[in-house]
Amino acid sequence: MTLPDWHTRPAELLQHLIRFDTTNPPGDETKLIAWAADVIRSYDIEPTLVGKSPSRTNLVARLKGRGEAPPLLLYGHVDVVPTVGQQWTHPPFSGDLIDGYVWGRGALDMKGGDAMLMAAFLRAAAEGTDLPGDLIFALTADEEDGSEYGTRYLVENHADLFAGVKYGLSEFGGFPLNIAGRRFYPIMVAERYICTLKVTVRGAGGHGAQRATGTAMGRLGRMLTAMEGARLPVHITPVVAALVEAVADGLPAPVSAQVRGLLDPAQTDRLLDELGGAVRLFDPLLHNTANPTLVQGGTRVNVVPSEISVTLDGRVIPGVSPADFIAEVRALIGDDLHIEQISGEPAAAQMQP
Repeated sequence: MTLPDWHTRPAELLQHLIRFDTTNPPGDETKLIAWAADVIRSYDIEPTLVGKSPSRTNLVARLKGRGEAPPLLLYGHVDVVPTVGQQWTHPPFSGDLIDGYVWGRGALDMKGGDAMLMAAFLRAAAEGTDLPGDLIFALTADEEDGSEYGTRYLVENHADLFAGVKYGLSEFGGFPLNIAGRRFYPIMVAERYICTLKVTVRGAGGHGAQRATGTAMGRLGRMLTAMEGARLPVHITPVVAALVEAVADGLPAPVSAQVRGLLDPAQTDRLLDELGGAVRLFDPLLHNTANPTLVQGGTRVNVVPSEISVTLDGRVIPGVSPADFIAEVRALIGDDLHIEQISGEPAAAQMQP
């Protein structure tokens, strides 16, 4: 059997993946998954396709190894965030190759990673690589909106497909970090978890023709102003402390001392501002974050609303409970606003360095 050569053309794989509009919501990943399944079948491998909804399918394929090591998982999600209201140099779902770059929504997050992982999986199949353990390739739906149709569905309903897996490779596990002329390659071992909050702002309502004071709109303005550019308290976890120390050890003085100073909560925020540049990447490793992303309120132009809701995209450091995160947000925006957790749960226990 003569096998195709997709494994030698990851850029072309990426172009094809981008051309499927998998904007989430609604996702509609099944067309892309069906195409990827056909490519994998052309290598004489039959993938497993499962999904909570016919339009939100997931793919899992396996290459058998010698059984002397645990299976290795190569995992990627195929949904992308919306493009509405954005300015694009090239159409977001064109997959154009221009000046050596593939353009499109998902080129980085994470269809570029999907293409690389898929090419590696197919290459192992094409070359008959002697694998010490099984190699599992998974493409999933719904990563950008809670994973109800993707990884959560797979874990809760098809965990057997990943039996024995001890290690996995996915998006942004390692990337170059340039500080003071030195290059580092940090490795991701844990992630902040999502904790979405809804803040309800109430105030005086009335007719739009009257002078209005004490309104929900006014209180909303003060809340958003308080949040703009503000940082929540510093959290120093063992993993991040080990990362900062390792990076500091590889830097020349006096930058090494400044970077190490990030581990002193009394100096953390000041040093982040002073150092700037790539060091800013440490900011979300040392803080929980809460960003207002959706505002809902008002029914007519001539009615002053008495209630407005604001959705906050919360990202929380492992080891911090949702209750403690909410307390941090409350301390920032005030005790008199109603805060409700609408999604999210703590991540796995903090990994040790």
